Amino acid sequence: MCYEATWVVSEEWMAIRTHRSRSTRMLKISATQRFHACEVCLKNEAFDAVDDVLASLHLKQRESKRLFANLTCPWCGSEIEQGSLVAAYTRSELAQIALRKKFDVLHARSLADFREFLINFPMLGAEHPFGRMLASSMRRAKKTILEPRFWQRATTPQTKPNFGPRTRPEILRANRFNQIGQVGWYLGCDNRTAMVEVLRAPKTGQPVCIANVHIREAVDVLDLRSVFYGNDGIGHWILRNVVDRRFISEPTSDTDDHRPQYRVPQFVADLARKRNFRGILYDSTRPAAYNNPEAFGYNLVLFDPIPAHAIDEDKVVKFGEGETDLSSLERWPILPQNAVSEAS
Repeated sequence: MCYEATWVVSEEWMAIRTHRSRSTRMLKISATQRFHACEVCLKNEAFDAVDDVLASLHLKQRESKRLFANLTCPWCGSEIEQGSLVAAYTRSELAQIALRKKFDVLHARSLADFREFLINFPMLGAEHPFGRMLASSMRRAKKTILEPRFWQRATTPQTKPNFGPRTRPEILRANRFNQIGQVGWYLGCDNRTAMVEVLRAPKTGQPVCIANVHIREAVDVLDLRSVFYGNDGIGHWILRNVVDRRFISEPTSDTDDHRPQYRVPQFVADLARKRNFRGILYDSTRPAAYNNPEAFGYNLVLFDPIPAHAIDEDKVVKFGEGETDLSSLERWPILPQNAVSEAS
């Protein structure tokens, strides 16, 4: 995908230089980088005429004809015709897109090579040019202050479930943000997110135990979640592009104990530990419920046992085995239409 974007930028530059028509494929990519939804899927935010949004492309007549014969909404796939209303990107969002293009041209190949390098030499990331650049970007990464709040910790049913953080000698396997022997206490933002992280592929009636965990002190963390509404918690475009290309959140295969998908996030986590971040916020890689694609959760991994925390053992929730089946519910339920109307 990164290489494709690089090729598109090069082709667009050549087309401008030679005054020849741009390919339909290139026009579609350029067009859909200027709006993200249409009046079909986002009616309340689609106020811009697509012709005005695409004016900066300076379409020739034959290019316009080919483009609108093939143009679809990047969100829902609906056909986009001349005069259609779309939800255009803001100036700040367009600036971010321009930075992504710049990253594709300058660093896409190096990032892909860095991933392969880490798979072969997990302890030598700082020897790779992109690894050094990533380490430099971490020096300017923002610290997000997490105020005290409740999180959720899930586990499979046991005689005496242990919801607390493990000590170094107890950590015998690596995870996304910790190596063997490195403390990494993983918590979910809600019950459903905590559940899918533990059960991986939850089935109806599959039991799970979930406890509330109260983090009673503020902690400084690195926020690696996706950007919504222009709030970017990272603060550096190199690290942001690594996250946006899913090198941090690559889905894993439960049949492959090698877990090559963990190499880049483990390297980033080590950089965060060195910079005295106490943890990382990150998006869940587990799929949301089928009929609610916007229902996703996020997780928190803490690097050190928090002395000021409390686990409410008396209110451990057990799901399955004839009780409320959490796996059949939405991660974030969609309210019925009448409930939405009444609430408003």
